[in-house]
Amino acid sequence: MLKVALVGRPNVGKSSLFNVLLGYRRTIVFDQPGTTLDLIREKVEWADLTLLDSQGIYGEGDSKVLHQILEAADVCLFMVDAIAGMTPFDEWIARIIHITQKPVLLVVNKCDSKKAYDENDFAKLQFSEFVTVSVSHRTNINFIKEWCLNKAGVAADLKKPFIKLTLVGRPNTGKSTLMNRLCRKEVSRVSPIALTTRDPVSHEFETADGLVRIVDTAGMRRPRAKKESIETFSIQATTRTIRESDVIFLLINCTEQITDQDMRLLSLLEREGRPAAVLLNFWDLLSGEEKRDYVENCDFRNYLSHFVNMPISGKTGLKTEDLLPLAKKLVRQANKRIKTSKLNEVVEKIVTKNPPPNAGKGNFNILYASQVRVDPPTFIFFMNRKHNLPESYQKYIGGALREHLGLKKQVIRVFFRSSDR
Repeated sequence: MLKVALVGRPNVGKSSLFNVLLGYRRTIVFDQPGTTLDLIREKVEWADLTLLDSQGIYGEGDSKVLHQILEAADVCLFMVDAIAGMTPFDEWIARIIHITQKPVLLVVNKCDSKKAYDENDFAKLQFSEFVTVSVSHRTNINFIKEWCLNKAGVAADLKKPFIKLTLVGRPNTGKSTLMNRLCRKEVSRVSPIALTTRDPVSHEFETADGLVRIVDTAGMRRPRAKKESIETFSIQATTRTIRESDVIFLLINCTEQITDQDMRLLSLLEREGRPAAVLLNFWDLLSGEEKRDYVENCDFRNYLSHFVNMPISGKTGLKTEDLLPLAKKLVRQANKRIKTSKLNEVVEKIVTKNPPPNAGKGNFNILYASQVRVDPPTFIFFMNRKHNLPESYQKYIGGALREHLGLKKQVIRVFFRSSDR
């Protein structure tokens, strides 16, 4: 039976996570450090493993207690507080955990919103397996369960995973028609009148790989000085749906000129960092020469290189059978984790081929790199200098990472920091 220890400094949410994983309230949760004083062992119902909730660890004087907890466990969930940020206490605990050489998942709790934390703060702890959660909102709890089960080598009786696929685009780009085609039934009303779809329309169906939920959103029109209230709500709902989606398909009407609104939607997808593909709809209505001209000469060509793109026809079914496999592939790619050792081998090759430029009296040196999150894959590079690298070299690093790590046409985030931060 696998034994999983929850460790961390007081009041980071260990007992709350213990109760959530257990499925009922077993330990007392109170907003006061040191509420849990004893080592609690409890077997979960969803797998053959035992959770160990650690007693209060208040400082380096509790080194013996921490060692005992880690020795009693096979793997470790190391919890930290995203709002408080990384502390010297966290670094001390991390050093002891590294000594044990046991599998560790760094669990960054209290990530209730992106504004509440800096996701790169904990990269210095150098744990290759990492997840951001909000225990109070039950986000990413299944990821923790699946990680534990993977370490135990057993199968879970968890709810089948589903992919939430969202269709976006300006009005009358064929979103509702494509939705009905993918769902194999009429679930979204099709009309030539703009904004017929106002609230996001969703439909779920089973596939061999699990549940798929497709969402058809309202067409997003160009900003106007005065909007109708219902249009304002539609835009807000669409933006919120994008943020909550696993993958987004942006539909473009390739029989018309690219508009500013198409470009705004592309910028929104890049900004949110969601896995996305551009679907060139109504492709069957173009002649061979028009197709070549569209790809080679339109202003949209540069953006085609940033995203996976596919010519389709929602009406005739052209290439639509390839869309669900594409969605699943994009989700897998966005959640790809790179081992720290492999990442730094790749970085060494990239830097050797094209070293960083000089800066004043010395050179920039990249000390090491670490992946700090997925979806989108986010990497942080620690440097020897406080000054920022030239933007051109940062773009070189980002492009080379995509090339070497199999993340082409995938939004990634790359940050650079001096080693003393």
